[in-house]
Amino acid sequence: MHTYLESQATDVYAYDVDVRITDFPASVDRQWLYYFSLHVNFTQHNEWSHGGFQWSGPHGFRDNNNKGVNWGGGSDWAGYGGIGVNNTPFKWECDRWYRYRVWRVDDDAEGYHRWLFAVMDYATNIEHRYGTVHTKSQSIASAMVFTETGYGVQCDSPTARVEWRSPCLHSPSGQSTPHRIVANYNGTCTNPNNTNQGLLSSSPIIWFHETNAKRLINPDACIWPTSTC
Repeated sequence: MHTYLESQATDVYAYDVDVRITDFPASVDRQWLYYFSLHVNFTQHNEWSHGGFQWSGPHGFRDNNNKGVNWGGGSDWAGYGGIGVNNTPFKWECDRWYRYRVWRVDDDAEGYHRWLFAVMDYATNIEHRYGTVHTKSQSIASAMVFTETGYGVQCDSPTARVEWRSPCLHSPSGQSTPHRIVANYNGTCTNPNNTNQGLLSSSPIIWFHETNAKRLINPDACIWPTSTC
C-alpha cells in the first residue's frame, strides 16, 4: 500500500518522515519480505529511489535476525538498481520512533548528484547513514511512503502495522509539509484480510498502514487535510 505526499514545492533537495512499527508478526518465515519505505521520484530520466526498514532474506540481513535497511533505485539510463543499491544490517525495534531522511549531499567526480539516506533513532538521537545513489536530476519531484510484503506473506498472515509522522520537504523556499496526503493500494487481498490506512492525528500529522485488516479508507481517498478532502 502507498500514501502519496503531494506537494507543489519545486527544487526539493531533501525529504524527511518519521516512522514507527507498532505491530510485527511474532513468528516470521526467514524468506518473507516486509518493507517500510520512503520513496522519492526525481525530476528527470525516470529516476527514483527508496529506502527504509526491511525484514528480508539477503545474506547481509540473515545474520542480523533478517533486519536491515535497504536504499537503492533505478532510472531509464541505468536500469533497475543501476543508480545504487545499499543493503545494511540494522536491528530496528518495534514501538520506537525513527526518522528517515533523504537529501542531496554533493556531486561525484563524474558530475552526478549524490543522494544519501539516513535513519535517526529518536531514543538516542544518533543518525545512521546508509550510502548514496547518484542521479542526473538535481531535485526531487514527488514522494510517497509504502508498506510492501512478499515472498510468502499471505493476506491472513499476522498483522503488521506502521505509523508515519511529520512528513517534511526542504527547498530553497524553506521547509514545508505536503499540501495533500492521499491513500492508494495495490495487491489482491479482500476484506476482512485486506490492507488499510488512515489518519490518526492532524497535529502532528500521523497516519498508519496496516495489513490483515478491514479496509475502511478507499483508494485515492484524501486522508489529510480533513478540511479539504
